[in-house]
Amino acid sequence: MSCDAVQGTNDSSIASKLSMVNAGYFCDPYLKFFVTKSPRRAPIINRGYYVRVKAVDHLLRAFLQCFSKQHMQVISLGAGFDTSFLRLIGLHSVQDCHLIEVDFSAVIDRKLAHMKSNPILDNIFHNSSPLGSFYNLIGCDLRQLGELQMKLAECGIDNNAPTLFIAECVLTYVDVESVNKLIKWVSMSFQNSAFCTYEQIHPDDAFGHIMLEHFESQGCPLRNIQHYPTRLVHEERYTNLEGC
Repeated sequence: MSCDAVQGTNDSSIASKLSMVNAGYFCDPYLKFFVTKSPRRAPIINRGYYVRVKAVDHLLRAFLQCFSKQHMQVISLGAGFDTSFLRLIGLHSVQDCHLIEVDFSAVIDRKLAHMKSNPILDNIFHNSSPLGSFYNLIGCDLRQLGELQMKLAECGIDNNAPTLFIAECVLTYVDVESVNKLIKWVSMSFQNSAFCTYEQIHPDDAFGHIMLEHFESQGCPLRNIQHYPTRLVHEERYTNLEGC
């Protein structure tokens, strides 16, 4: 896996999300602060990213509402420049929620630099003190499970609290063995947890062939899609690894 190429998917996806927002599909006033050039994607790309963002946002909000009266945790794996935290804190929807974002250290450093250099974002953080008590950014390669466990523990993670793991178009870039170890660890370590994953599927149809060629050409092939090509097989992957 080329770390640089995989990190580059963050820049591409965040630009596409901004295009979708600018086209009026979704409201996110913070994405523009993380993109240097405002792109304009094709309508089909805008619609695809709307479905992606809306699906994850819907599940995140449902989780927060379901456990609104108790301490809970959201751990976003491969979060990149995701702005969910900023949107939710603006709506005062993260009370008693510990939000942790994980990505390569280089991506986390860039995200922090964007936040600290923008007056609007910096103001949000200053008005959200003590920030470190409920929002942490972790630089870590997801293939290094031991390091991830250690850094989560340093953040004060509670293995008994309701916990939502989010992996939005992330795990497919990681080798199958490492992903399975990660899923198994989550299942065994967090008894009151849910896993929200959004991944590419159907590699064998016409669009799938184009998609595979695109990611291969970018140096970040989809490493899980041939092993888990459908939604049903994805579901079986998680249930079969549960408690193994």
